[in-house]
Amino acid sequence: MRFLYKYAKVQTMSDNWILIVPKLPEQVPSPENAQAALEFFKELAPGADEIEIVQSEHVQFFDCGTNLETISCPRCSAHIELDWWGAAMSSDYDESEGFRLSEFQLPCCSTFASLDALVYEFHQVFGRFALSAMNPNLGLLSDDTIRSFETTLACDISVVYQHI
Repeated sequence: MRFLYKYAKVQTMSDNWILIVPKLPEQVPSPENAQAALEFFKELAPGADEIEIVQSEHVQFFDCGTNLETISCPRCSAHIELDWWGAAMSSDYDESEGFRLSEFQLPCCSTFASLDALVYEFHQVFGRFALSAMNPNLGLLSDDTIRSFETTLACDISVVYQHI
């Protein structure tokens, strides 16, 4: 099966999302913490088109959409070709299990790394849980705001800025 991006709708205008995702792909905050973080996000971005909790039984991919510039090796910093990455994504994904995050031998320096260890510019992550805000009109989140999300969710987070 060939890997396809999650969002495939045709757009006449562009949309932006901010995704708050635990750094550990398998981590899911408690329902109470998730709800508190959702309420915090709603206060932070009252004009957002939509703010929701995205939770899955299996690890999924939270991409940055058209913001993606490069994918690099975590060891030697060489650029990873999109064709190789797409094939690895397809190979690692199972419809009934999601992403397994297996280690692959990278084409640049032959080191082994999982897809979540690659360096993505703009940031992209794997996880089972995310808070998602569509068109939140916030720009980049401040360090204080990130720490507030981490405190509320009781875990370290990654922030994904998605543009479609």
